[in-house]
Amino acid sequence: MNEKVMTGAVCVWLDEIVPCLKDSETGEIKETVVFKIESRSFLKKFTEKNGWGINWIDVPKEVEAFALALKENNEIQGLVGVRNDKDVKAAYIHWACTAPQNNKHALGRQKFIGVGGHLFAIAADRSFAWGYDGIVHGFALNKELLNHYIDVLGAAYLGAMHPYQFFLNRIASQKLLEVYTYEWN
Repeated sequence: MNEKVMTGAVCVWLDEIVPCLKDSETGEIKETVVFKIESRSFLKKFTEKNGWGINWIDVPKEVEAFALALKENNEIQGLVGVRNDKDVKAAYIHWACTAPQNNKHALGRQKFIGVGGHLFAIAADRSFAWGYDGIVHGFALNKELLNHYIDVLGAAYLGAMHPYQFFLNRIASQKLLEVYTYEWN
């Protein structure tokens, strides 16, 4: 099995900070919903080959997968895998990626703006729900992304378990949850 699937990595870029998703062509704001993917077999259709970064079915079982979708039609715009890291007392972002049509770095354009920030907000939300006061950590895929999370999110460099390990404190997580709006479905 692929090492990045087992250890995890965060490779989403944060573009505009918008409360909902914004259609990149029309500027129209689209309301969002988040739901936990309860059926592991549902993850089979999200593969590296079709643009989802990894084969999501291979994500370790202790990682909970959440989908960010459009409220109007439940079309999934991004996925985030979050693990309840009881040892560290934090939410661990195992993997996060936008839907292929929202991956500006792969396509040169994107359908919706705001997906990356939403995915981080979902992890922050889980941290508060699990009683960890908004503490979130993860491994950025590379140094450029690590610096991006530090600049845009106010993440801190941790580097204890991985050379690109970052963490969000309570204040950074609260800021995310104040900006990003979505309903749990």
